[in-house]
Amino acid sequence: MDQFESNESGTKQWNEFNIIIRKALEKDAEKIWVLMQDLAVFEKYIDVFAITPEIVRERGFRKSPPDFYCIVAEEAEQIAGMLVYYFLPYTAVNKPAIYLKEL
Repeated sequence: MDQFESNESGTKQWNEFNIIIRKALEKDAEKIWVLMQDLAVFEKYIDVFAITPEIVRERGFRKSPPDFYCIVAEEAEQIAGMLVYYFLPYTAVNKPAIYLKEL
């Protein structure tokens, strides 16, 4: 039996832990930014961290197409994790690539 269940909106829920995996929404921008900032502290690049909540909103949710996409893990209506990804249409080997960041 699959441990994940999907609902009509495409949201996935992991039964055992009540974790919901879903596409991030603009209303999540502030929480996403906090996780990004926490990662910058953890990985010791907070001194050059230049992202703001407004940058997250504008470039991830209001721009078309967005500069990045985001999936969040939610438990008890709290964002517990995120995956930020973006597409790079041209690379050194002339093939498109997808980059996963901020796990």
